[in-house]
Amino acid sequence: MDNGDKVNRFVIAMSKYRCPIHLTTKRYKVDAKSLIGIFGMDLTKPLTVEIGSPGNQVEKEQIDAVLQDLEEFTVPAAV
Repeated sequence: MDNGDKVNRFVIAMSKYRCPIHLTTKRYKVDAKSLIGIFGMDLTKPLTVEIGSPGNQVEKEQIDAVLQDLEEFTVPAAV
C-alpha cells in the first residue's frame, strides 16, 4: 500500500469527526481532513495530531474515538 492510499484512508477516518483536527510539525499546521494539506507535508518526518482548538472543547468520548482511529496510522518512535 502506498502513501497515497494511506493518506486517503487517514483523511476519510478524520473526516468523520466534527471537531477540528490538525497535523503539525515544528513549522507547519494543516487540517487533518485535507488531502492537499497533508500531501504538502514531509511525511517522512514525525507529525503531531492536535484534536480540538482553543475555545473548542471536545468530549472525551470523541477524543477516544479519534485516538482509536489513529492507531492504524501511528508508527513507533525510533529510539
